[in-house]
Amino acid sequence: MPGMTTSQNRQPKGISTGGQFAPGIHAEATLLLDPAHRPVILAPGDSDTFTELADGDVIETLNVSRSDDGSGYWVSPAKTVNIASLITDSDPRLNGKALDAWLEHNSPVIEDFLAERYEAVVTTDEGWSEAGIECTAQLPDGPLTESQVVDGAWNGTKIVQLHNESDHGSFGSENLGRLIIERVEGATVIEDPYVARGAGLRLGHDVVARHVDERHGKRPVSDAVAVAIAKELNGIRSSRGIIAYPAVGRLATRGYVDNAAVDLELERALTANQQSFYPDRKLARRIESLRTWLRDGGDNA
Repeated sequence: MPGMTTSQNRQPKGISTGGQFAPGIHAEATLLLDPAHRPVILAPGDSDTFTELADGDVIETLNVSRSDDGSGYWVSPAKTVNIASLITDSDPRLNGKALDAWLEHNSPVIEDFLAERYEAVVTTDEGWSEAGIECTAQLPDGPLTESQVVDGAWNGTKIVQLHNESDHGSFGSENLGRLIIERVEGATVIEDPYVARGAGLRLGHDVVARHVDERHGKRPVSDAVAVAIAKELNGIRSSRGIIAYPAVGRLATRGYVDNAAVDLELERALTANQQSFYPDRKLARRIESLRTWLRDGGDNA
């Protein structure tokens, strides 16, 4: 996006050069340099927070839980990130009310991007200025010590990557604000996803087919019909039983699509239909209608 800025790379003294796998982890957290080897005892289904094992900077809170059947542990370090500030730093035009509207409209895209990139759970109950991001690593069942918890948090999750990327290019890392903007620019988000998804998920097959025929060659289908077509494609399974077109399915489940990924999936869907024993011409038309909707940028009545 024009006007985007990137802060100069710098190396804060907190984390050693080399990132999360560096020999010295965090010079300011003496507890993390030589953690106690005391056992961590949790009954199946229980969890506990180990505040004394969190350094308060990279890791603000550290939770450990044990599975209900006692088959393993989950180590979950978390931190709060000011996503709103990162966006404005990367593009000063996005500030104030314009930023609030941008964040609200693109929330599903941003949430999914953060969850996928950092293998995390994202909460925005306090707004995007205080987004909670909790990464997780699984450890096998058996005797567990505090040192294993610390090692799992720092080296088994992406919490350090999150910290560095939200600190404007520490150690030459990516700039999280810029990455989010790029992901949003590469997506198509329905203007009113709640209305369009609610209507689209209720549309019958005959109604969708009639709507597609009426608009074929004239104008893109409505957002609701685009959702209905995405829902249909999301129900197709591969020979291995997995969802064949997950990127398309996000339009029905989340109200947005990643343009590049969906374009590839729709091309594959057309090819698969053409190469089948009994090509479905109506399905091909619905797929083409969704491609036209995408190229038009969505937001159609």
